[in-house]
Amino acid sequence: MNKTIIIIIPAFCLFNCKTECKPKVKSVINKTQSQTPVKIFILPLGKVNESIISGTYRDIKKIFQNIEVMAPEGMPSNAFYPPRNRYRADTLIRWMSKRANSNEIFVGITMNDISATKNTIPDYGIMGLGYCPGNACVVSGFRLKDKSNFFKVVVHEMGHTTGLLHCPDKACYMKDAEGVDTTDDEKGFCTKCSGYLRKKGWKI
Repeated sequence: MNKTIIIIIPAFCLFNCKTECKPKVKSVINKTQSQTPVKIFILPLGKVNESIISGTYRDIKKIFQNIEVMAPEGMPSNAFYPPRNRYRADTLIRWMSKRANSNEIFVGITMNDISATKNTIPDYGIMGLGYCPGNACVVSGFRLKDKSNFFKVVVHEMGHTTGLLHCPDKACYMKDAEGVDTTDDEKGFCTKCSGYLRKKGWKI
């Protein structure tokens, strides 16, 4: 299946992991019927090292041919959460989602700290958030111990945008890290998850 992605649940559905998955009532993108190739937009937010930008582009390019790196933008002021000096990930993906056209996916990348509401915790620090399914996700390297693992978090959130949930396989990119950075243990998509993503048009 072809689609467009940009390089960010009937009710909120948040998971205790290195990232969060935000369910959406209705995806903006019909991922099973559309014949238009997906385009991915990588959107650097705030100060992002060029190596992170180029590395993210290079690795996503292996999966999607239709990809573009947008000009860096400052973090939107309405997403700032003063009490913790960080940014609300839900506001960021909502902001990007409104900019996306049909068959486009926005992937926001940042080094700033981001957070989301989790269960009874109103402001929980996370590494990523994505609509599940949807057209936007955001990834932060702020809490990532080894920045070379940044892409693992990116594809985790992009997986959520296709509707893919967390995986029990401890080595799978879609693993629920339960609040801990477990990216060193993740080796790739498991057979089940990779099969699902190939049906969604991923070249993996």
